Amino acid sequence: MVHTFPMQQICANAWCKQSFESTDEDLAFYRKISPTFAGETFAIPPPTQCFSCRQARRLAYRNERHLYHRSCDLTRKDILSIYSPDKPTKVYEHSAWWSDKWDPLSYGRDFDFSRPFFEQFFELQTAVPRINVNNMDCENSDFCNFSVQNRNCYLLFGALENQDSFYSNRILYCKDCCDCSGIEKCELCYECNDSQRCYQCRDLQNCSHCTDCQLGYNLHSCKNCFGCVNLQNASFCIENVAYSEQEYKELLEKKLSSYEQERKNFQQRKLSAPRKYMDAINTEHCTGNAIINSKNALDCYEVMDLEDCRYLANATFMRDAYDTTHDDHSELVYEAIGSETNFMHLFCDICWYDRELLYCSMCFNSQNLFGCCGMRKSKYCILNKQYSKEEYEKLVAKIIKYMQETGEWGEFFPVCFSPFAYNETLAQEHSPLSKDAVEERGWNWKDEEDDMPDVEKVIEGSRLPADIAAIPDDILNWAIRCEVTQRPFRIMKQELAFYRKFHIPVPHLHPDERHRRRMVLRNPRKLWDRQCGKCSKEIRTSYAPERPEIVYCEDCYLKEVY
Repeated sequence: MVHTFPMQQICANAWCKQSFESTDEDLAFYRKISPTFAGETFAIPPPTQCFSCRQARRLAYRNERHLYHRSCDLTRKDILSIYSPDKPTKVYEHSAWWSDKWDPLSYGRDFDFSRPFFEQFFELQTAVPRINVNNMDCENSDFCNFSVQNRNCYLLFGALENQDSFYSNRILYCKDCCDCSGIEKCELCYECNDSQRCYQCRDLQNCSHCTDCQLGYNLHSCKNCFGCVNLQNASFCIENVAYSEQEYKELLEKKLSSYEQERKNFQQRKLSAPRKYMDAINTEHCTGNAIINSKNALDCYEVMDLEDCRYLANATFMRDAYDTTHDDHSELVYEAIGSETNFMHLFCDICWYDRELLYCSMCFNSQNLFGCCGMRKSKYCILNKQYSKEEYEKLVAKIIKYMQETGEWGEFFPVCFSPFAYNETLAQEHSPLSKDAVEERGWNWKDEEDDMPDVEKVIEGSRLPADIAAIPDDILNWAIRCEVTQRPFRIMKQELAFYRKFHIPVPHLHPDERHRRRMVLRNPRKLWDRQCGKCSKEIRTSYAPERPEIVYCEDCYLKEVY
């Protein structure tokens, strides 16, 4: 059959019905990754859901920030887990999961051709033990998740090789940082977003190689700047005006005395400065936002070092990948989340160092698996049952033909089979829904209540002194009630030392509320057509047409700013 491209489609979800397209390049990719079993190639069909719905479906399988106390189902020790105690999931602490005290093959089962595949996989996933948190090779950093090689860290999520940092997500190679998101190789930074190689900075966004800067947007190689936007190689500037060093210090002292008001003023000042239609560095033929060192990366967001990819987010060093979120160092990937260093990896969740896996979850150092969960150093298994290579090829071919008939082939795992409630996952962060909407769709919701900490006293956030010098050591024994959410939270000893070192007030907001506010600063993962604010050229951007920012095409932006 010959298609006329692009092929227009309507999202299959009844609550969406959004129009989207599959281009000839998209279909060429689906052909490229279509697997062959027993001498027969099984075509990956075009997606039936729009990009937003596909992303939400994957993100519904990733709980980053919700941690619970429960017991290990093997050792009975008290552990921290991303799976709450009320869930049917079997959970082992990290060391027990990796031990030889249990065998994933013992959960193996035959495929039942009278029942849907997803239903059978859900039963297997519920029975096979899960790792309590994804926290590897860390030191004194137990309260972290999707975290690798961190030291003395607390509540880091999606973090790699950090030290003495806390309350942050997607940070890499950082030291002494707090309340940051999407930063790399930074030190002594507070409330910084999407920035690289910054030192002793506060409240920056989209900045790089900056030192001693505060309240900045799109600053590069700047030092001692306050309230500035769109500057390069600048120093001793306040609100984009250059001063002598002595003048700067005197004026800065006045600004710092009313910092919260200056923060509000800065949010308004940002609206008066032009922005480039896409935040990108060293890119060729790319669309989306927050893209670095990439080529042919379309509809991608918060990514780095991609080539020939589309519909990726929070991914690095990827080649030939579509519809992938939170993945790194992989090639030939489609509809996957939370994975690392894979090749030919389709419809998988939290699988690392694998080759040729289809429809698997939490499998490591394995190859040629179909519908498996919890496998380690394994090959030629289906639903955790061992087969010879020939048996594997024949049975997988038969299963795929069956899934083509049931309409399951080519679809990611349904949201209703996620081991998490929708509002526990990143799906709620990027595609928020009400409890009623979630339950109407047949998905799970979890009503949550914070346990009040066992403390000497509870203080309202609004009653905290603005001057950190007025905060007593006893605050470590108090609970603070968030001004916005009313949720209680506590201050750690090393956290208090950080605030005192930089003369920062103790926060009045719960860490989750602070995270939510950082995420609001980012553009959505969606593109709109609008006109350049200067030359009226048509541009495709993550700034919706009705937003108040001044958005320029690349040529106009470069002329204005540089």
